[in-house]
Amino acid sequence: MIKNNIFDTVAGLPVHPLVDHLVVIALPTFALLTIALVFIPKLRKNYGLVTLAGLAIATGAAFVAKQSGEALAMRVGYPTDHANMGENLVVISAILFGAAVVWFFLLGNPKMISAMIVKLIGYATALIAVVALVVTVLVGHSGAKATWESRLNPVASPTALAAAPSDTGATSNALTMEAVAQKNTVDNCWVVVSGMVYDLTGYANSHPGGAINIANICGTDATKAFNNQHGGQSRPNNTLAGFEIGTISAASSSVALPIAVSKGGEGDDD
Repeated sequence: MIKNNIFDTVAGLPVHPLVDHLVVIALPTFALLTIALVFIPKLRKNYGLVTLAGLAIATGAAFVAKQSGEALAMRVGYPTDHANMGENLVVISAILFGAAVVWFFLLGNPKMISAMIVKLIGYATALIAVVALVVTVLVGHSGAKATWESRLNPVASPTALAAAPSDTGATSNALTMEAVAQKNTVDNCWVVVSGMVYDLTGYANSHPGGAINIANICGTDATKAFNNQHGGQSRPNNTLAGFEIGTISAASSSVALPIAVSKGGEGDDD
């Protein structure tokens, strides 16, 4: 079992899809309101504090979405592009909130600095708000694509399943070595450990030992590397078990996979 934390699940549901909806609603809404306040001064008195509060909530929600996304990745893997953009969104939302606070403070203290500089800071804040809008759309799109594209437009892999009929006429979940060898990047990463196949797609950035150690074993038989690094350790084995998708087919056992060799921590599969 993967250890639960405050960003992992709530009421049995993953936190990430629950909170990311708040981000994609709150951040664009208050980014647009920030832009409106910069160019429509009469709105500032009534909506200034509301905007600051909304940007604070959006920034906090972006941080929780990032942390909960990492927790979800520990369970099911996570698309690297989406994870990277999510991290960027936290930074951008924090910068936007900070810029808005500074701008509003200077507006309320006109003697501290020239009106022209305050106006330039306002324009810069509006520009950051535009960037926040664009990045929010990109993050939302990448997350939706990762979640739904393969379900709405499934692509069958002719080598993925070695469908071996059983006595009952059902098929097994055995996978071919050829299929594993094709999944050789961190964005599409399968590995074999002790005859079992694991899907580590997108896990590299969450790996405690560093992304390079996962990248080095994608598409390989990592049994030796994993046992050298983690043999007998319960936590890495439990983490790895959460990514299991099947076994190597006996029918394809004659095809050799590349072997990942652990050197100085490489091949760490936790």
